[in-house]
Amino acid sequence: MKPDRLLKSRRCRLGSLALSLIITAGFAASAARAANPAQDASVDPSAPPSYPDSAHVFNGCHLSTISYLVRYLSQYPGERGEPLVINMRDAGGLRRMHTMALISWRGRAWCRDEYFGVFALGCPFETRPNLDRLSAQAEACYLSHARTAIHFGGMTRRREDPEDLSPEERLREVTVAAQIIPYPTSIFWVRCGREELPVAFFRPGGRQVAVYDPQHGTSLAECSISDDARVVSLVAARLGYSSEGVRREASVPRGTQLVAVNSSR
Repeated sequence: MKPDRLLKSRRCRLGSLALSLIITAGFAASAARAANPAQDASVDPSAPPSYPDSAHVFNGCHLSTISYLVRYLSQYPGERGEPLVINMRDAGGLRRMHTMALISWRGRAWCRDEYFGVFALGCPFETRPNLDRLSAQAEACYLSHARTAIHFGGMTRRREDPEDLSPEERLREVTVAAQIIPYPTSIFWVRCGREELPVAFFRPGGRQVAVYDPQHGTSLAECSISDDARVVSLVAARLGYSSEGVRREASVPRGTQLVAVNSSR
């Protein structure tokens, strides 16, 4: 994605949609927790589990993070966790927003990255964490940890997001994303002139809505609109697509719930 199209945590109002477009960034998720989960006895007690992803998608760090948090907080209900946004440099030296999980582990602050696993921040996990301070601290720790992981071959090297995706690549990424997302997910096709672009839509809880587009990442909002198609159209337009209508995917990928719609912006 071109950096000049990166929309940061600016809030704008589109009708009754208060949209916070945070591309591949985070929100204060309330992760599902099991009542009395059995803890994994194989986990090293000196570090939290990293739960490596079985699949990755372009611009998918937010999806990886929320999936990890749901699993981690279900397994360890006494711990805490939330998405944390940092600025990282890509292969071209440009700074981009990136989401990781900020978690507590035995009273200490740790982070978990989609590709490079868990690493300690070297400080206690406070009752009310200062996310601005922790973001800067996590960025420095992340860079050091990532270099070490790559040098020793301990983790998978991060995928570089392409400038453009073919229709087949988009559909593949969205289908995989729908299987990663830990909430009921719908796939929509957004009509843009002669093209149709697939996106994944889900509601993390409460009034929160989210749309994943492999070219841009995950867009998040606080929204009172109950019409999912309307939300998708508004988000697509805000991302720069000429949203002329949405329709459902014809087939049902495993683990996804497809919603039938035929709505125009």
